[in-house]
Amino acid sequence: MRNYEVKKHDTLWKIGRAHGFTVQQIADVNNLKGKQIHRIREGQNLLLPDAEAGTPDTRLSIQFRGLDHARFTPSKVKVQHDDKVVEREMDADGVLALGIFDHARGLKVWIEDLSKKFVEVLDRPILPLGEWKLSIDSRQVAAKGNLAPKKGAAASSAPAVKEATTHNARLAGGETARVQTRVEGGKPVHAVASIYTSENLRLSPGNEQYRKHILAAAAKYALTPQSLAAMLDAEAAQDKQGTWQEKSNAAKPSRAQGLAQFFEAAWMGVFEYSKSLLHERCQGESKTALLARRLEAEYAIDSAAAYAVLNLRAFSKKTGLDAQALPAEDKAKMAYLLHHEGVGGTSRILGLSGKFSDDDATDLLAQQLGSADKAQKMIERYEGDPVKAYKGWLFGYIDAKINVNNFVVKDKSDLTVQPRDIALIVRSMSRTPDPGKPAPRPKAATASAPKAPASPPAAQPAVASPTPASAAGTATGAGGNWRDPLDTCTLRSAGLASKNGAKFGMTRARGTRAHQGIDLIAVPGTTIHAVADGVVYTAPSKNPSYPYGNTLVLEVDVADLPPAQAALARRLNPGERTIGFFYAHLTEFSVPSGKPVDAGTALGTTGESGNAHGMRTVATGAHLHFEVRKRARLRSTGLSNRLDPLPFILNCTNR
Repeated sequence: MRNYEVKKHDTLWKIGRAHGFTVQQIADVNNLKGKQIHRIREGQNLLLPDAEAGTPDTRLSIQFRGLDHARFTPSKVKVQHDDKVVEREMDADGVLALGIFDHARGLKVWIEDLSKKFVEVLDRPILPLGEWKLSIDSRQVAAKGNLAPKKGAAASSAPAVKEATTHNARLAGGETARVQTRVEGGKPVHAVASIYTSENLRLSPGNEQYRKHILAAAAKYALTPQSLAAMLDAEAAQDKQGTWQEKSNAAKPSRAQGLAQFFEAAWMGVFEYSKSLLHERCQGESKTALLARRLEAEYAIDSAAAYAVLNLRAFSKKTGLDAQALPAEDKAKMAYLLHHEGVGGTSRILGLSGKFSDDDATDLLAQQLGSADKAQKMIERYEGDPVKAYKGWLFGYIDAKINVNNFVVKDKSDLTVQPRDIALIVRSMSRTPDPGKPAPRPKAATASAPKAPASPPAAQPAVASPTPASAAGTATGAGGNWRDPLDTCTLRSAGLASKNGAKFGMTRARGTRAHQGIDLIAVPGTTIHAVADGVVYTAPSKNPSYPYGNTLVLEVDVADLPPAQAALARRLNPGERTIGFFYAHLTEFSVPSGKPVDAGTALGTTGESGNAHGMRTVATGAHLHFEVRKRARLRSTGLSNRLDPLPFILNCTNR
């Protein structure tokens, strides 16, 4: 891979065309998704993939935050992965997005400190596969009283930090006051004033409401609050701020429900456990009322701890290994392993009972990675051993999901027992020690500083190529390509007073009602095309009465439009970098939501959803409703967020 500095007026599509890559390849390397694809800016550093790079093993979204969970943006960040060291910039949301092709080569991260020197803040020799959000805690952040963030005093030595911390504690008049300069995985310099949050449990502001329940359940079941919080965090549905959702899936009783995501069978099993809060308080309740308790945080948190204990007890009984004697920090990971694989499955995988065959491992790995091809490639990297490959994936996944250190106020060095990798936990229990976590063989090393190819390699588009520029309804230009939404664009008149009713504006009900787009004749099943290079967002209709039915919007950077359409967008929509093209009454989507596509890509097919129901033929008014929206994903009434689509269309047979 190599660095590329974004120039003025650059877009990912322009960069891709210039260097011979698809937008998806560039997005994968830099872990860009959705709106991030349109938010690159001048001076930003991007990584360009090697021509043979393929798909990243690991995609990371990294944020930096302080002790009070307040996020901050380092002035400079340097990363090492795939045998390259490069400086990177945070995106507009304060996130460092990385695509890592060889997870076996690990990741290092450095940030610039107050003295303008790079300090190592993360060093992981092997990364888990898949997509992960990673928080690196923290630089120098102080919190006082209500946890409103403020800059900590500059300090360059551990004694200075400790002195400043004690001073700040006195100034706070007994309220919480702390300064932390520790960074996860780096060399810690850490000081905390003598007043800690209760039980050294660190929670985000949104999850503070659950503190008393976590403390009570942890004490009751011989867990630590941090280990229980880590388990809850791994299971709970969360909002954008990381707050656990107490009423998760309340309207979907067949799915796992509540903060701890319990299915019915597991919940009823906890009810039978005499020590559980459910058993103590809910005798005599109907089954319906009992299941509704899943949506109450106090019961969900207590039951999560009880369920962990029940699984550990069952495992100990089956294998003869005393999982219940593990330190509380280790119980969290062991309990999550049992939750993920079941007691029997865990016993087989660890070679304690039954046989875990190569076929079993291959099938499970294919399920987790999403395809047999990905599973086979991973097996090859573990010396052709499917069992090693699955255990390598599983152990890495659990270590990433259960991170007790995210929930401590003090540095991890202050903990009584250090949290360990799941492989070490398993080895510590076993009479015949497991050989540990299998390590993948790194991919073939690449040159440390590859030169740009003399001529760009041919791009390998992940989507269908656009129709040639000479075809009707297409255009190319310095900015990008255009393809009309249908092979043939004709305004409908069936079911309307005239074709004028199919046009944009106050064209309905004798000029008294707005039509927000144009209606183009299309019988159900007609292919719709991306009009330009952009990102697709699909919206299946959740309500049969929704007038638009199944819809999608294509968000396009104005700079990726051909000159005529770009000039029109800038004149009618000044100040907006992107614009949206909206398709309604669809029956089928061909592209997943959030995916970047090229102009001309088949996006799906027309239908009769929404208020087009029953319109199956030209005579009955079958059509595609097509809009241009000033702000692509903004929902609004009337014409306020709309532009007339007809001037954007190149070939309309009856305009």
